[in-house]
Amino acid sequence: MSVYIGMSVLNALILIGSMKLSRRHPRLTMLLSYAYVCALYMFSLHITMLHPDRPSVTTIVLLLAIPFFLIDRPIYTVALIAAVVAVLCLLSSRVKDAEIAAIDCWNAISFGAVGIAAEVFQMRTHFRMLAQNRKIKYLSETDTLTGAKNRNRYEYRLAHYPRHCCENLACVYIDVNGLHELNNAKGHKAGDEMLLTVAKQLIERFDAEHVYRIGGDEFVCFRADAPESETLRDMEEIAEALNRQGYFISTGIAAAENEGLDIGALVIEAEKRMYAAKRGFYQSAGRDRRRR
Repeated sequence: MSVYIGMSVLNALILIGSMKLSRRHPRLTMLLSYAYVCALYMFSLHITMLHPDRPSVTTIVLLLAIPFFLIDRPIYTVALIAAVVAVLCLLSSRVKDAEIAAIDCWNAISFGAVGIAAEVFQMRTHFRMLAQNRKIKYLSETDTLTGAKNRNRYEYRLAHYPRHCCENLACVYIDVNGLHELNNAKGHKAGDEMLLTVAKQLIERFDAEHVYRIGGDEFVCFRADAPESETLRDMEEIAEALNRQGYFISTGIAAAENEGLDIGALVIEAEKRMYAAKRGFYQSAGRDRRRR
């Protein structure tokens, strides 16, 4: 009776501890979960050894059930099940009659293998779901053509920028000139190649998490806590590199101090400067924008 009471108290303490720590200390919670499972196995082995004339039903049931209780790296659960199978076979061969011990060994090995298979299958399904969720998240946030973040991600992240910069924030608004004409003249494959080239240049200079393709030929980039001169220099170098490949962009750059930062106004100002640069580009090139 004392064993039953002691195990009940121990299990209750482990469960209460895991419930209290589940949010703040997930690793400790997992350790407590394994402690709970080990206590169950020890209790089951003790019970089965009290009846040398009967097969070890309790332990066999736990060998099947435990894999569905633990969601963790399968190697841990597999090692635990293998250890319990070995201990059960050893104890049965020493404590029980040869006929009962043989039954215990066969049952332990067979059902232990099923438990291991269940754990591996469960974790494989779990990892597939995680991979699928990550892929869905990636596709929902990323422009699949250029690798830049898409407009969905842009609109979600926009309000976060004032809270994630300490000194200042720069917004760069970019328009790829001549995309429509290039598509008409050489096909959409040539236009896609131009967008890819522009996006690659932007991602190389800016953090990839802060480069967004928000329209067919429009990109927006953000840079926090850096001198505006650095952003101006980078964009000049990007424009020169693109010009050498026959591609042209119009850029508008606006920067503001963090204190009292209005992110919407910052983007609008960068967009206005981009359109001014775009008008200058077409006027200097002797082109009429309305033909686009």
